[in-house]
Amino acid sequence: MGGSNNICSDKTGTLTKNVMTVMEVYSEGKTGKRANNTLVDNFSKPTVKVLCEGYISNHHRRICANSSATITIDDNTGREKRLGNATECALLSMSDEMGYNYKNVRNLRKERLMVPFDSKRKRMTTVYSTDSDSEFIVYVKGAPDIMLPYCSSIIDENGRVSPLQEADMQSLERRVLKRNAEIGYRSLLLGYKKISGSFNPDDYSSEESYEELEGNITLIAIVGIEDPLRDGVRNAVKICQNAGIMVRMVTGDNIDYAKSIAIQSGIITKEQIDPASPNYLRYGCMLGKDFFKEVGGLVKMPPEKGSDKPRDAIGNPEKFNRIARELRVLARSQPEHKYTLVTGLKENPQNVVAVTGDGTNDAPALKKADIGFAMGITGTEIAKEASKIILLDDNFNSIVTALKWGRNIFLNIRKFLQFQLSVNVTALSIAVVAGIAKFEEPPINAIQMLWVNLIMDTFAALALATEPPSEQLLKDKPYGKNESILSACMWRNLVCVSVYQIAVLMLIMFIKPEFLIPPKSRDEGELTYQRRVNTTIFHIFVLMQIFNELTCRRFKSNEFYIFDDFFNNWRFIVIFI
Repeated sequence: MGGSNNICSDKTGTLTKNVMTVMEVYSEGKTGKRANNTLVDNFSKPTVKVLCEGYISNHHRRICANSSATITIDDNTGREKRLGNATECALLSMSDEMGYNYKNVRNLRKERLMVPFDSKRKRMTTVYSTDSDSEFIVYVKGAPDIMLPYCSSIIDENGRVSPLQEADMQSLERRVLKRNAEIGYRSLLLGYKKISGSFNPDDYSSEESYEELEGNITLIAIVGIEDPLRDGVRNAVKICQNAGIMVRMVTGDNIDYAKSIAIQSGIITKEQIDPASPNYLRYGCMLGKDFFKEVGGLVKMPPEKGSDKPRDAIGNPEKFNRIARELRVLARSQPEHKYTLVTGLKENPQNVVAVTGDGTNDAPALKKADIGFAMGITGTEIAKEASKIILLDDNFNSIVTALKWGRNIFLNIRKFLQFQLSVNVTALSIAVVAGIAKFEEPPINAIQMLWVNLIMDTFAALALATEPPSEQLLKDKPYGKNESILSACMWRNLVCVSVYQIAVLMLIMFIKPEFLIPPKSRDEGELTYQRRVNTTIFHIFVLMQIFNELTCRRFKSNEFYIFDDFFNNWRFIVIFI
């Protein structure tokens, strides 16, 4: 993760809290808004009834029925406890605010068919029977831009069902959907229709039959749902950008809402989506289907060496590279679009790609990425198995934590390697010179060398490997996938430190300065004197390594103060002492 330079993040639950609240309801040609934490609706009673419970006297169920979520009250705190899909929970809370308890409504009728929400269809449909065996009610909710073409009528200003014209649809898109997206609300369309005659659920098992079932519905309302950003997300995105990482948002939401959230989180700026601005990014925000078409989709290529399976590749890599340099938001994205993006990014050997995902359909992209982040709370088991890291709190801020610790681990390995190599180069050089000079006893014998390796290197590894991460790590650029673990700066330090230590020890070996080693006495034999010299050499060698360990804490060209953050690691202090 420390080398990652691309992060493809989900929106819901990762950048946002996934705690949704209905802020506005559009129906009867007007908008009911939330004020003082209370949803104020000015709709007629029949419309409220059809919205929350059913259509006038037949007690049909719309919101309460077409939902599998539940809401309970915590006995200790008195707060709501939501179980199930966050969007459905928001609708149930709205129903309660309008005076309709979902538990009572949900038990009135028998469910005959349920078509669950699908990332491709962007809608959910439920069919219930009425008091009459020959009449059934179809309830549909989903993305307005997908569902509007299926609507043939709408509840008008008088609370009556009237035809929905093309001009009405354009007005809704401009006055409601566009406005909700600009504010930062997710829009959801609620509709229904009645079916007369017999109904056999087995007749509805294909996409064509679903579209027939969901056609010619009546638009009841469009609700604007707020899903606020997580605390600190904007700062976390900025940290990633300062660290040389391209953050992209891949979401299934419509492009206007996706742009709004991307601007709020700092992934893209208003200037970058304004065609009149000099900073405009032509490919800054794209629909998934347009992106897939522009890059030529995926093509099968011959298997890589050591594999017998064909590999996926981008159909138009040149166009992909042009788009990838600007792309920040991929809206209305399908799983194959996300997988295509990851595949294209990985074709560049300099890229290290991190991806978040929570659904079963995200598994291919999670597995394809260099680092796959699965959601620990909302993620499916398949997504978790396909990933390499699980975010226990589903929070984008945790990705920044993983980034910081990933870089820290790599940096600490470098610190220890520099220390280890400088110790071994010095010791080996002294042993070689002593052998060439035909010393009776080597300055550093086998037992002392064993002590150096077992004691000094072991404790030095513990001291340097446990250095905590600093904020400076998040200001550096990511290291490349193929970058050598020994940097040019490390080679410079290694040569300088080794030459210095070898020169000092050689001076003692051959010059034998009297201020360090008293002269040989008359009664002292040559071998005894040489052992005193060797003991001095070994002591000075060990002392130099102690201070060498200090210098290895900071080895970059712009880091001069070796005691910076010295007291942040108590293990280092204990080992040093």
